[in-house]
Amino acid sequence: MTAEWKNYGGDTPRVSRARTMGKLIAILFMLLLCGAMFWAGLTYAGGQPRAEKLTGAEVTNEQLARAKTVFEGKCARCHGLDGRGQTVLGNMVKAPDFTDSAWWQDDVSNRRLISSVTSGKEEMPAFGRKLTRQEINLLVAYVRRFEKTSSEK
Repeated sequence: MTAEWKNYGGDTPRVSRARTMGKLIAILFMLLLCGAMFWAGLTYAGGQPRAEKLTGAEVTNEQLARAKTVFEGKCARCHGLDGRGQTVLGNMVKAPDFTDSAWWQDDVSNRRLISSVTSGKEEMPAFGRKLTRQEINLLVAYVRRFEKTSSEK
């Protein structure tokens, strides 16, 4: 008696393995594609480069005006309109002086500024649920303009 392959599903073992491998390759491809899309999401927000890329030069006048409005409404209470932190609340919570070049000498990356605005820091409240990613990115670019003001003195 010879051993016969019982063809319940219509495939031989070789065809079945090939289909399984094809499915695995398709799944791996989809995972790779999802990973690439996730990585792209970390780099870009709403079609705008994230603040790690925004230096202030890439910000349009319209975006700058929007960032200034947000800064005045959410940040100036402590940081002051001029970014010096010389307000009643700013003095109480020791808000940094954005125009002081010594403050910028520390490693003040855009990522750190985004984290501070999004999650809060010490006495500073979190704005991650009150502001959009784009608003936070533009705020960081706006605050960077105070750094340039301090270096021009």
